[in-house]
Amino acid sequence: MEETEKSGLVEGIEASPAVKHHPITAVHANPDGHKAVARHEEGNGSAKKLIVALIVLVVGGAAIYMAPSMLKKNDAATPDKKKERIVPITAAVAGMQTVPIEIRSIGNVLAFSTVNITPQVGGQLKKVYFTQGQFVKKGDLLFEIDPRQYQAALAQAEGNVAKDKAMVQSAQANLLKDQATIGQYQANLKKDKASLSYANLEKGRYAELVNQGVVSHEQSDQYNTNAATADATIQADLKTIENAQAVVQGDQAAIDSAKGSLEADQGVADNARLQLSWTKIRSPMDGRTSSLSVYEGNIVNATNMQTLVSIAQVDPIYVTVAVPEQYLKDLRRAQQEGSLKLQALIEGKKADYVDGTISFMENTVNTSTGTITMRASFANPDFRLFPGQFVDVIISMPPKGPSVTIPTRAVQNTQQGTSVYIVKADKTVALTKIKAGQTSGDFTAVESGVNVGDTVVTDGQLQLAPGAKVRIQKSPDEDKSAGN
Repeated sequence: MEETEKSGLVEGIEASPAVKHHPITAVHANPDGHKAVARHEEGNGSAKKLIVALIVLVVGGAAIYMAPSMLKKNDAATPDKKKERIVPITAAVAGMQTVPIEIRSIGNVLAFSTVNITPQVGGQLKKVYFTQGQFVKKGDLLFEIDPRQYQAALAQAEGNVAKDKAMVQSAQANLLKDQATIGQYQANLKKDKASLSYANLEKGRYAELVNQGVVSHEQSDQYNTNAATADATIQADLKTIENAQAVVQGDQAAIDSAKGSLEADQGVADNARLQLSWTKIRSPMDGRTSSLSVYEGNIVNATNMQTLVSIAQVDPIYVTVAVPEQYLKDLRRAQQEGSLKLQALIEGKKADYVDGTISFMENTVNTSTGTITMRASFANPDFRLFPGQFVDVIISMPPKGPSVTIPTRAVQNTQQGTSVYIVKADKTVALTKIKAGQTSGDFTAVESGVNVGDTVVTDGQLQLAPGAKVRIQKSPDEDKSAGN
């Protein structure tokens, strides 16, 4: 009986209906490979629970086995919703237009000129007449240095000038007096020459009378003596005139010396006056002041080139920009033709810009960066451009000719390169690689990859994949325009 029960239990749980009436047995494998049977006495309720659990296990296994095939059938019956999804987009048609050559770069704003204000005389800084960062005009008073020592030096120099002027006047008076004396001497000379002539005439007449025996020799000798005396007087007059002329020459030398002293002292006075003027420092140009380096009460001097403040001229103002060297030929051509245009965008805003002109182009290309530096000047009356600021610069040149253009927002940078989505006739899209050219405003020229009339996607590219179906709709801007 025991062996029969063992064999029936070993053969299978579903062996016979007797399971309902016999106690439940459990089969365990011993380590030596033989089967051991453990019998547990339980009631009919426990047997029913065991049967229900076995049925659940069988049904679950069958469901797991059949699930893959059922899922395949369901997948075959369900359409691919992803492929059938229609993506709403906005699009534009490629056209043909002339696109000017535009170069976009970053420019650095520089002051048109910068002046460092340094003292030219030393002394105590008495007064500062401006506030830091203030805009000043040419000629405005900026600083005042204590002027007292320079006023004293000027007064002394002007006194010497006055003394020298008096000496010149005295020497000139002496010259006039001595010149008058010479005139008197010359008049005496003329008188004495007349007396000599008369004496010589009398001498000759009495010599003839002596020869005729009319007068005595004593009378003739008297007139000879008178003639000799007159001649000696003339010689004395000549010597006196010569001496007077020497005195006049001395007077002229004294005048020249006095004038030399006057000029020297006048130079000293002019220098003292100039140094006194330097005690008041004025702005050499219109511009904006920097922060102060020296404040009131400090001692300044002219020997160490101490900068008191810097003034930057900001109207006009410079912007320097580096341009790739491949545009050098076009830049030079446009500059010679006068068709080169520059715009500096204020804070990157297209609507807020200022126009400028090229004032300088570097004569060499930077070999390390492959760029050439240009400097443009901009009118800056409202001071929107500030030294040290970085601005977007647009350099425009005349177009080379018409080209295919598409909206710039249609251009995508992908792993394949610069590409656009082109809408095909069946309302699917294809990702097409293009060669982009110049960009002007909202449009970009396309050198290859897009033809005139092609429809390109301008919005919604992030939801697209090659082959996706699309529905073209109006852009919000078009809807707004239509509503207006």
